[in-house]
Amino acid sequence: MPTCKMCLKRRKTWRGNNPVCYFDKPDDNWNCATVGAIRDLVYEGQKLKLGIHYEYCDDEKFATINIHDVTDDKDNYIGRCLYVAWYKNRGGTEALWILGGEGDIPRKPTEKELLAIVQYYTREV
Repeated sequence: MPTCKMCLKRRKTWRGNNPVCYFDKPDDNWNCATVGAIRDLVYEGQKLKLGIHYEYCDDEKFATINIHDVTDDKDNYIGRCLYVAWYKNRGGTEALWILGGEGDIPRKPTEKELLAIVQYYTREV
């Protein structure tokens, strides 16, 4: 049973493997709804947004999302950017890393952080 809120809410609408939530198995995730929402933000500029940079090379896709301003609360500062990488349009996501300030080690994002990023970039301006 997946752990993230978005996976728990979503119904399976595809044939094939059941989802494997990123927050259960970060290195072996499959069709996690929260990570899917992040990929939807960046994929091939479908939703061109300032602060999102998408690239691909030989079916390897990767993007950076500026997250510096996602929260105004300095105590809940997430980092400078989220790096995301995946192969083709399959359900697995190979890498999700929060890159912070000088000297900070890249780290895996929390569910709360990914939800904040999705909310920030999908809000109506």
